[in-house]
Amino acid sequence: MDSRHDLQLMSEAEKIEYWTGKSEKKFTFLRGVCSDGEHQNLSYALGYAREKHKAQTRKSGEPYIIHPLSLACDAVGMNMRDDPMLAAAVLHDVPEDIGDPIMELPIDDETRMVVEYLTLRKLSGESKLESKKRYYANLSKNKYATILKGLDRRNNLGSMAKAMSRASIVKNCFETWFFIIPLLKDAKLNWPEYSNQLHTIRTDLTALTDTLSVLVGIDLSYKNPPGDDLMGAILEAKNDEDLKKIPEIFNSEKRFPDLF
Repeated sequence: MDSRHDLQLMSEAEKIEYWTGKSEKKFTFLRGVCSDGEHQNLSYALGYAREKHKAQTRKSGEPYIIHPLSLACDAVGMNMRDDPMLAAAVLHDVPEDIGDPIMELPIDDETRMVVEYLTLRKLSGESKLESKKRYYANLSKNKYATILKGLDRRNNLGSMAKAMSRASIVKNCFETWFFIIPLLKDAKLNWPEYSNQLHTIRTDLTALTDTLSVLVGIDLSYKNPPGDDLMGAILEAKNDEDLKKIPEIFNSEKRFPDLF
C-alpha cells in the first residue's frame, strides 16, 4: 500500500494536505458542472457552503465540507444533474449544523424547499421516534430530498467504521432499515424516472448495514419492523450501556458472536 494514502501513517500536516487536495478536486469538479450555465443555484451554493463549513470537521478529522461535496459529486456520477438537487446536496447541513436560516441561503425557493425537507427539527414535547416519523413522512413528499437522504446515509454509513461508536452504528442501521430503505422503495413508484438510481442506493445501503452487522457483532438484518417501544428505546440510547438494557435488540438467531 502507498503510505502516502494511509492516513494512519501521515503526520497532521500531511493529512491536512491530503484532505485539502481531496476537497479541492470535488469543488473543482462541481464548478465544472456549473460551466454549462444551467446550475446557478449550485454555483452560489459552493462558495457559501465552503465558507460556512470551513471551521468544521468530522469525527475522523476530515474537513466537513468534503461530505456535502461528495453527495453532489455522487449525484452527478449517477447521472442526476438537476440544479436544485445538487445545490441542496451542498447546503443540506448548513441550517442544522451552522444555524443559518434557510431563507438566507443564496438559492431559489425550490432549492430552499429541498433543504427544508432535509433539515431535522425536533418539536417541543416530541420524542425522537415521533420526530423521526414526522421527518421521514415529510421527506417522502419531495423527490430530491428523498434521493439526497439516501445518498447522505450511504456516505455516513461508509465512514462509520472509522469514527462512530457501536451504539451510533446500531442506531443508524436500524433507522436505515426501517425508515430510509422503505422510503427509497416507495420513491421508485412515485418517481420512476429515478428508479435505477434509487435501486442502486438501496442496494448499497443494504450491503453497508450487512457489513456493519459484522463489525458490531449483532445481526441487524431484521425482517419485520420493530414496534414503537423497541424503536423508541433504540433511538434514545446514548451509548453501549444503554443498548445492553434492550435485550430485544438481539435476534434470537445470531450470525455473529456478541461483542458487547
